[in-house]
Order: sequence, then structure tokens, then C-alpha cells
Amino acid sequence: MDWSDEPATWRQLKSLRDLGYAIERRLTRVEAAEIIRSMGGKSEPAISAVQDRPKVGPLQLRHKVEQSKREMATAGWSKTEKMAHELQTAMAERQQFWADTCQGVTKSELAFVEIPELYQKYGCRFDAPSRADVQYILDALDQAMPTWDKDHPELFFQTLELNFPALVRRPKGL
Repeated sequence: MDWSDEPATWRQLKSLRDLGYAIERRLTRVEAAEIIRSMGGKSEPAISAVQDRPKVGPLQLRHKVEQSKREMATAGWSKTEKMAHELQTAMAERQQFWADTCQGVTKSELAFVEIPELYQKYGCRFDAPSRADVQYILDALDQAMPTWDKDHPELFFQTLELNFPALVRRPKGL
């Protein structure tokens, strides 16, 4: 995911509320930082949260989503919004990882060594799927096989081809 398109951080949303800003739509990190600065507040650097993340792979991204779901289920009402935001961010990172495997380059600031390898083996055959398409496949595979992303990442591409044949790249002239 391009860091500038990521949702505003929890800290940014809190700062905006503290400054009296009425949040009426989803804000990106950059938009939130600009609004905070324009209102005289001190904003965290928009990119710092992305640069400080540890390097992770597809299995860790899945675990992050599952952990966020568990925390949200047990969170008290005062933390529900924060947990929902963290779950949304974790899901977006995971979706972007798998979409990036069909583009060959990562749009994310996270370092994924698997993306070029998966692109060369499988993803180069496809146009980039939408996030909704990716989530559909992730939900199906997660339910069918708990460790597919560790043991059989090729299943993502097989499922992509079966469910979204229009995304398969065809040679020019055919």
C-alpha cells in the first residue's frame, strides 16, 4: 500500500478530535497531517509509522489480521473504534501484498522479499485484482486451508484464475 493512501493513524484521528475538527469522511495519513498542521497542532510525520514497521511476510500479515480480529472481539466499547481502525489497516496491508504479487513491484513501504519471487512464478500472468477480489480469495482460502499462505501460496493464483478469468493476461493479438 502506498503510505500516502493509508488511513490516518489513531493518533492523528485523536489529535483532530482534540483540535475540534469534525471527521466526516475517511482521511489518509497525509490529509490528516495537513489538517492538523493547518489547525496549529503538532502532527506526527505521515511516513514515520510506515518506516518503523518490522519486515513481515504473508503469513505474518495473516496473523496480524487474526490478532486484530481477536482484540476487537474482546475490546471494551471505549477501544472498539481503535481496534476497528487497526483491523482495517491490517486487512489493507494484506490485500495490498497479494495485489502487489500481480504487479511485480510493491506499492508498500514494507519490505516484502516474497513479492518479486511470487510475481515471477505466478503473478506475472495476471492483471492486478481489486482489493475486493483479493479479499474474496483470502476469505475462501483462509477458511479452506489454515496455512495455505505459508505452505501453498500458489493457491492464491489458482483461485484468482478460477474466480476472475478476466484478470488473466492474454498475449497481444489474441
